[in-house]
Amino acid sequence: MSVPERWRSTTTLLIFAAVFITLTVSSYTRESATWDEPQHVVTGYSALRFHDYRTDPEHPPFIRMWAALPLLAMDNVKVDLQRIDAVDPVVWAGGDQFFFCHEMLYVANDADHLLYQARFMVVLLGVLLGVLLFCWTRELFGFWPAMIVLGLYTIEPNLLAHARLVTTDFGVTCFIFGTLYFLWRTTRRLTPANVGGLLGFFVLAQISKFSALLLGPIVLALLLARVCQKAPWPASLGRRAAVDGRLQKLAVALGFVVALALATWVAIWAVYDFRYLPSDTPAWRWSFHEDPGILQRTPLLTKAVTWIDEHQLLPNAYSEGFLLGQVKAQKRSGFLAGSYSINGWWYFFPLAFLIKTPISLILLLLAGLVLAAVRWRRFLDQNIYVLLPLFTFLATAMMMKLNIGVRHILPIQPFVLLLAGTAIAELYASHRRPFRLLLGAACLVAVVEFALICPHYLAFFNQFVGGPRNGHNYLVDSNLDWGQDLKGLKGWMDGHGVSHINLSYFGTADPAYYNIDCTYLPGGPFFTDRLVKSPDLPGYVAVSVTNLRGVYFAESSRLIYHKLLLAKPVAIIGYSIYVYRLQAPGGSRP
Repeated sequence: MSVPERWRSTTTLLIFAAVFITLTVSSYTRESATWDEPQHVVTGYSALRFHDYRTDPEHPPFIRMWAALPLLAMDNVKVDLQRIDAVDPVVWAGGDQFFFCHEMLYVANDADHLLYQARFMVVLLGVLLGVLLFCWTRELFGFWPAMIVLGLYTIEPNLLAHARLVTTDFGVTCFIFGTLYFLWRTTRRLTPANVGGLLGFFVLAQISKFSALLLGPIVLALLLARVCQKAPWPASLGRRAAVDGRLQKLAVALGFVVALALATWVAIWAVYDFRYLPSDTPAWRWSFHEDPGILQRTPLLTKAVTWIDEHQLLPNAYSEGFLLGQVKAQKRSGFLAGSYSINGWWYFFPLAFLIKTPISLILLLLAGLVLAAVRWRRFLDQNIYVLLPLFTFLATAMMMKLNIGVRHILPIQPFVLLLAGTAIAELYASHRRPFRLLLGAACLVAVVEFALICPHYLAFFNQFVGGPRNGHNYLVDSNLDWGQDLKGLKGWMDGHGVSHINLSYFGTADPAYYNIDCTYLPGGPFFTDRLVKSPDLPGYVAVSVTNLRGVYFAESSRLIYHKLLLAKPVAIIGYSIYVYRLQAPGGSRP
């Protein structure tokens, strides 16, 4: 790369970082904690500072520990881990840990102060992913197409939404993409930098989220594809300029597989402090494999985990956490376009993708797929590295019954952008004015869609379904309403002189922390179950749209708020909380 081009790329990335950080930080400071964030923050801090892994073992701890790094510099963070010693692990996993996380964040500490520090660490991963996407696109298509793809990434609502939250979803997305980028570079030329990048990102993905285990077969398949190619494998390792012959290339590929497996095994032990038990308390350990219900639902997996745990091949929190996560993923209430199910729909994620992704990006993706089909000769050299992970993660999600959020297919989003880059490069390279205008129109539509949703990125729905105001007719939960708008509700109350409100809030943030005086209605946070009362009417009633749809209510009480869907709200807070003025129970707006 020439010096002018290097300066041009550096300047572009610096501007991108500044804009991306501004968009994410200015947005997340407006929002309360989403449903899972208290657990992730507390778990990360406990693991990082006290090497204690007894809270929420359903994910490996690295991303949480990364997010909790700034909290180590705070002297006044209070957490009482000794109270866990006296709690039975079954009781702890069943509910006590959620109360513990709530009390640690909202009672013992300043929740927003801790949360904002942790969220910024995830924003930095968003910057890293943007840099990786720009570099890969530039190497494939050149500077200007790469800059356009980076611009689309910067304003892509789904990526923006989750790049601001303390969860494992965005971090694993970044590391998965980094793994495939450096694998692609490694298969083009064996260099210490490329091999190091591949090992590093692969290992980080494995200790961030269990879904990254899918990288194993993906990497193996791509390495075998490289072995099958007739062309020599270029190398810059020592005096070697290339690896010739399929047997030699196969030996190199198998060496990578062994190295990745060993590095991952060591990293798993390292992130759990090279200790089998989840804490320093000798008598405290996870034993989900002994649960008869879990054994009945996943007999083969349970037996495998039992054997692994008995031989202490992996840390107890890792193996048992994996088992618990897989069991929970098999059965979960879901909502899709007015229908309810605990068994899910095979088409849930394709449909969610089509209505949650900007229209311009969908059209560019389709054009990219067509170009990939036309240029099939490039499949093993280029397109397989994009298409294989994209369809693998999508197909795996379609087979699962955890139909709650498009975030579960977030890892495909940067590959969608990279594939869209194929169409962008073709349109940009065309000398025909209509094609340039078409590219400009696609970018303009993306900007307009972004402007219409900013700063409420989580609630984005495209105009195929009429935008975010109609989103709750199709999807809820983390697709739209994840507890993020409690601060917005307080702002509306203050702005309209409302001192008290009846509240059915789907989330885990504490209304009392934001000085919201309310009567708790059914469907509120778990820590308000004993405080539920009849509504204080006449007055204002605020209901999260997930509760309006009754997704997580018992079937007999699912329609408890159904009449409100027919009434006109006096306010809509961030598209996720609807406010009504009611005269009497079951009444409508006067």
